[in-house]
Amino acid sequence: MDHADLPLITSEDFDLLAPEWEALAARAPGAAPFHLPAWHRAWLSGFQPAPEPVYLAVRRGDRLIGVLPLDLRAGVASDLGDPAVRDLAGPIALPGEEGAVAAGILEWLREDFTAALDLWGIPAEGPWPAAFARAADRFGWTFAAEPEAVAPCVDLPATFDDFVAALPRHDRHELRRKLRNFEAAGRADFLRLAGGDVAPAVDLLFQLMRASRPEKAAFLTPAMEAFFRQLVTVFAPGGLLTLGLTRLDGRPVAVTLAFEFGETLYLYNSGYDPAAAHLAPGLVSKAWAIRDAIERGFRRFDFLRGAEAYKRRLGGRPRQLLRLRLADRAGR
Repeated sequence: MDHADLPLITSEDFDLLAPEWEALAARAPGAAPFHLPAWHRAWLSGFQPAPEPVYLAVRRGDRLIGVLPLDLRAGVASDLGDPAVRDLAGPIALPGEEGAVAAGILEWLREDFTAALDLWGIPAEGPWPAAFARAADRFGWTFAAEPEAVAPCVDLPATFDDFVAALPRHDRHELRRKLRNFEAAGRADFLRLAGGDVAPAVDLLFQLMRASRPEKAAFLTPAMEAFFRQLVTVFAPGGLLTLGLTRLDGRPVAVTLAFEFGETLYLYNSGYDPAAAHLAPGLVSKAWAIRDAIERGFRRFDFLRGAEAYKRRLGGRPRQLLRLRLADRAGR
């Protein structure tokens, strides 16, 4: 591909681009809720960066083939958002167009006199590391990929019994034991809230997040609470964000907050009541969220960022996320 073969890449208005962008995300391999315009709308409502973000649109003729939202600061372009709340990032593209999109992005940055690109939340198994490595070589940029985080996930079988049976022997035995103990402690059930039922339960989510771990209590600043509420406002009405209650005798003892997109359920956050810690409500709530996902036909359960032990115990395989750092050797 020479310069004449490069697609057209432009910076476009968020609201005008959003409908095409959303349609692209539905077709782009590896796209997650964090790649949707709705995600960025929620983020910008409480964490507006300075200067204004840039929304790069890559087109072949009239067809949108790629999108990358960027934060431009001091000559460096980086993913828009924060890894603390945006687990997966980077561009999205139509299948087979990743190389053209990566090349177009570097060409636009050079013309904008932006000499560095910092992308995080890039799955090592996906197409973007190779696509940007080739583009960097072509345009005379340096390229480095470094481990950034792990985001375990598990492919889901047809039944929950099959899921449990596939776990390693010790983990399988422990999960069955914990489920039995929990179910023997009272009237145990799992209630999934969706649509308009999510917002009224957000305060309960915050309460159990704070109670379960000091780190989560520190994380829930007023600005972060407002951001979570905005996520619920934007995503819950369309069924893309649900809240799961794990209950004993009608009392919630654990809660899970999950995105639903395509064939994947993304476990975004959770909390539990320490008074019930002897019954392992945190682990049970995730297991029941997996069971609910299987029963509704999801093909993958994504635990997102973090190497917590429970993710391994529930079959999560350690997917590596990378940070890609690129710089124009010419410094233009």
